[in-house]
Amino acid sequence: MLKNIAVPMFNDNYLWLLISPQKTVIAVDVGDYALLATYLQAHNLQLTTVFITHHHHDHITGLAELHKHFPDVTIYAAKNINYATRILTGGELLNISDFGRFLVLDVKGHTAIHLAFYHLQQQLLYCGDSLFSGGCGRIFPDGNAEHLFDSLQKIALLPNNTQVCAAHEYTLDNLKFARHIEPNNLKLQHYQNICQLRRKENLATLPSLLATEKEINPFLRCHLLKERMQTLTHQTCLTNKSTFCTLRAYKNNWQPN
Repeated sequence: MLKNIAVPMFNDNYLWLLISPQKTVIAVDVGDYALLATYLQAHNLQLTTVFITHHHHDHITGLAELHKHFPDVTIYAAKNINYATRILTGGELLNISDFGRFLVLDVKGHTAIHLAFYHLQQQLLYCGDSLFSGGCGRIFPDGNAEHLFDSLQKIALLPNNTQVCAAHEYTLDNLKFARHIEPNNLKLQHYQNICQLRRKENLATLPSLLATEKEINPFLRCHLLKERMQTLTHQTCLTNKSTFCTLRAYKNNWQPN
């Protein structure tokens, strides 16, 4: 059985580490090389592989130093990532020694190029900033809301037991917004209480289950929110995709009471 670890990084990022019984490691989105190196040394682990989801600095800043100290480590990433040794576009099936098989997904939308890595045996999804617990990534100038909708629909097709390993601890803020959108969602209220308790104990709210996200995350529930979004924004929402785009734009300017 592989061990999946979320190491807090920067203010609210997570450095995800997948550790094999042989004590080899896959690191996902190395924003802080020193943090990774310290963890590897403290736990007597060997880094063999790196996954990069997208090009934002908090996901890649550690790569230059990592490449200097671990020149033989395979770095799987898209074409716009410096130091990538295996270029991916999405759709690839990777078979990695000690770890098994990963499906690479094209989940663009937050940015023009964004990948996710899905471990087929243990149903782990390293999704970067595409999907968060209770929310989704904002749309950067090179991104596209319609593309992100399509990407989240793709993620929603994965098994319900999929563990969503997002890159940020944004859950409590996301759930405040989700409660504003669906104030009568009892499962959402219950999940918010659980997450509040976890954060009070300084525990991560991640990974979350995809099944749970389908019950509480408004960005995966746009098929149920057309009337609600029309009421809030006075915009016509005829399709699930247009509802998603309206919801994503609405969140950009929403402020909790």
